[in-house]
Amino acid sequence: MLPLTTERLLIRLMRPDDAARVTAYRNDPEVARYQDWPLPFTEEMVSERLTARADSSVEDHLAGGTNLVIEADGVPVGDVYVRVNDGLAEVGWTLTPSAQGRGYASEAADALVHLLFTQLGAHRVEASMHPDNIASARVGEAVGMTFEALTRMNFPSRDGGWEGDLRYAMLRTDWEAWISRPRHRPSDVILVPLGPHNAATYRRLATHRSQERLVAPMRASYEAALFPEVYDGAPVVPWMRGIEADGEPAGFVMLAAVTEHHPEPYLWRLLIDRRHQRRGIGATALGLVFDQLRDEGSSTVMTSWEEGPGSPRPFYVGLGFVPTGDIEDGETVARITL
Repeated sequence: MLPLTTERLLIRLMRPDDAARVTAYRNDPEVARYQDWPLPFTEEMVSERLTARADSSVEDHLAGGTNLVIEADGVPVGDVYVRVNDGLAEVGWTLTPSAQGRGYASEAADALVHLLFTQLGAHRVEASMHPDNIASARVGEAVGMTFEALTRMNFPSRDGGWEGDLRYAMLRTDWEAWISRPRHRPSDVILVPLGPHNAATYRRLATHRSQERLVAPMRASYEAALFPEVYDGAPVVPWMRGIEADGEPAGFVMLAAVTEHHPEPYLWRLLIDRRHQRRGIGATALGLVFDQLRDEGSSTVMTSWEEGPGSPRPFYVGLGFVPTGDIEDGETVARITL
């Protein structure tokens, strides 16, 4: 079952000659920042663990918990942790700084999860991480895991204090649904009026948990529509539509509509469900919205976004939104000409 190979990577058992490289990146402050291994991390720590398991089978390595080296182009670039016992599995991932941002962790984790569910009898796979480790959370989400819990101040930190623990997990049925989700560009995207007959269905749409700091969840959008804020002396008027892709609810869009007090439409909310992201649905749906606004006489649309890791800035700039230079409530304000 090992080594594993992917399009770009080789994933194998750790060897004694890996000790120096593993020690180097585990002592890097950026790599160790959100991890719990002791510092300084030494080559002896690696060697002692490998020596203790020198005569163990692969199955024993996995049952006791082991770190598998990730190689790219023949060079170790990090490792993945795996432990599986009685159907319960735990995974984790660590990359050198130079290898981060290339999708290696997601690619390796995806292969590992596939192995756990198809060959090692796992029925549940989980991962825990520091609550501020957004990059790690995004790896878990990329392979289909969902947020389960944030336990507060239950994990001892290196400085003698306490930290929280962020937990992601998936069952075998979750994984099967995730890998069978539609990934192609839909042939038909339409905007659907919302009402009592379908509001609950669209209420269940959800982004990845790490995206909630950038995209308001559906409950917050419904609340904002029910109790709209006052802007320039008058309440904004919400205009909401569900986004349906090939007959399946896939997203939600809400505008602050044109009124006497608000002459320019404002793109207030856009959410694409986690199962339907990266299919071009958001851009297609906004194209339909912009066509309608153009027909109604609007020539521009405003929106705003938060900056930072995972920010939707590239998406909106790619559509043609241009930052105005204004910052409102900490968000970058932008406008598109229709």
